[in-house]
Amino acid sequence: MKLDNKMIIGITGGVGAGKSSVLDILRHKFGAKVILADLVAHDLMEPGMDGLKRVTDALGTSFIQEDGSVNRQKLAETIFHDAQALATMNSIIHPMVWEYIQNEALTCEEQLVIVEAAVFDTAPQGLFNEMWYVYTTEENRISRLMASRGYSKEKCMSIIEKQDSEEEFRARCGRVIDNNGSSEETEMQIKEILGNEIC
Repeated sequence: MKLDNKMIIGITGGVGAGKSSVLDILRHKFGAKVILADLVAHDLMEPGMDGLKRVTDALGTSFIQEDGSVNRQKLAETIFHDAQALATMNSIIHPMVWEYIQNEALTCEEQLVIVEAAVFDTAPQGLFNEMWYVYTTEENRISRLMASRGYSKEKCMSIIEKQDSEEEFRARCGRVIDNNGSSEETEMQIKEILGNEIC
């Protein structure tokens, strides 16, 4: 269960929405502890970690390199061309990720904790005070991806189409952060939401 003095917020949004800039504001301007679910999952697949052991026990070692590390490209090929392999890996890693996140969120010294993830379906019930959706127009998302990652417009559209729709994101979240403007405008929205509880 959450502690009385904690505010734990889940943040989600589509690729190119600028979630990283929102997280930077929360970290540097509001003193938040920021936890990235993808990074936790990545760490669980490092050599010697229990996550990697369980995954290789289930899926074999075809994606393991000589030094014991994971060849991420081979792993991606393994799981994304085999729905059962992907489901197996997720069933192993996702519970471990959320167990780590919950423990970190509840035991860290920071009062404000932010958890960024693409999917919250298997997150512990009752962990979050609020869910925030970082909203940016599709046009701006495409422009940002083309500028920051060098993607073609076609590739950007392909990635966006595979993600949840704006309606789906909004349905899961009680707050919307409009990230189409300047960082100052985004910061003002966050300050208005958090009020005097944290700042």
